[in-house]
Amino acid sequence: MTSPNYGGDALLIAGELQIPVDARLEVFGIKTEHKWRGILHDIPTQMFFDLQDSDDVRLRMPDGQERRVFLREVTYSHEDEFTSVPISGDGTPPF
Repeated sequence: MTSPNYGGDALLIAGELQIPVDARLEVFGIKTEHKWRGILHDIPTQMFFDLQDSDDVRLRMPDGQERRVFLREVTYSHEDEFTSVPISGDGTPPF
C-alpha cells in the first residue's frame, strides 16, 4: 500500500551523475489513479545545471525502487551553494 507522504533520503540519478537528496514527496489524485510530486532539497547548484541537460532523470528510494521524475521550474541564484527543485513523478509512487 502506498503511503500518502514520504520525507527522507533519496538518490537523484541522471546518467552517471548521482546526487544524495532530502526528498519531500506526496501522493495526490483520485484513489484509482495516484500521482506524486514533491521537492528535492540539498542539490548542489552547479550539479543542477547538469541535471537540466539530461533527458532521463530518476529518483531512487532507500529500498531500491526507482522512478522517472521531471524537474519543474526552479528559482535559484548562482551564488547559492545548494538549491531545492520541485518535481513530478512518473508511474506509481515509490513510497
